[in-house]
Amino acid sequence: MNIKIFCDLFKEKHHLKEVKDLGDIIIFFEKLKTGIENNETSALIIGDYLYNNISADRVRKRKSSATEFEDFLDYAFGGKVTDAGSRKNIVPNASAGVHESISNYVAGNRREKMDIIFPSKYGVSLKTSMPDNPEINLGSFAREALFLGFLTSQEYGGERKSGLGSKPQLEATFKKIELKNKWSEFYERFKSMVKYIYVDDIIFVVKDNMKLQIYFIRREMLIDLLIEAVKGGPHSAINIINRYEGNSFRVERDKLIQKGIKIELDFSNIEKTNIKKLLNLFNELAENILILLEKKDVENYDKFLLQKMKEIRKNL
Repeated sequence: MNIKIFCDLFKEKHHLKEVKDLGDIIIFFEKLKTGIENNETSALIIGDYLYNNISADRVRKRKSSATEFEDFLDYAFGGKVTDAGSRKNIVPNASAGVHESISNYVAGNRREKMDIIFPSKYGVSLKTSMPDNPEINLGSFAREALFLGFLTSQEYGGERKSGLGSKPQLEATFKKIELKNKWSEFYERFKSMVKYIYVDDIIFVVKDNMKLQIYFIRREMLIDLLIEAVKGGPHSAINIINRYEGNSFRVERDKLIQKGIKIELDFSNIEKTNIKKLLNLFNELAENILILLEKKDVENYDKFLLQKMKEIRKNL
């Protein structure tokens, strides 16, 4: 099924415009939630697609389900997945508040954040997760740049990318900076990196079988949360920042998503609707027609087709 057609029909019905900011995406999903609850045809078809390809138990643990949501943003809004070639070549300057010695690190980190770009050139960072995962991976945040001038590579794990894999380890590392009376300088470094690297809004999707929870987090909310945590010192910092994994920052999921806007799509009633019965009939029809053609069973072909058309008519 070409789900883009139904996305276009849905947007036309609700007079939805081109995506230029996060608010436009939020409006789409708010309308979709209401449409599913009100048994709108196009909304039910879109909901059934999201359930079967992204949220259902049988698919949600697969990495492909994240790709399917990226594809859906393409079908719905024309959003394209970014890659190294399509991301802008960002060159930091002094006005960005980023020291020259770390500019290459933060430029690379910033380029990696945007996952989807829309025709308007607005882009978002997309993340998907399971309900029982308490963390959000915020992507690369170069430890080499963060600790440069404050700690030696041996003191923070260096090239081994180790030593920061838990809250206690991270707090112990932060306290080394505090003991050197350099926390205020470190805070300014952290603040400048956060403001420069996290320039995109975030869409965070929790795949929970019959429910798809979507959180929309504006970049300002993320930046303020991280900066305020580190401003309070090492112990305050680890209330939000969990650990490093490699060069990636992992933070407390619940403390971040409560700053966003939540929309929950409930698919539990779709199965009972006539639209779902029709979708099942169409799938069964297509499958059995192909089987009969393969068997060259012309006699039963007409009989089967007539029977299924009667069933379809009953559900119209």
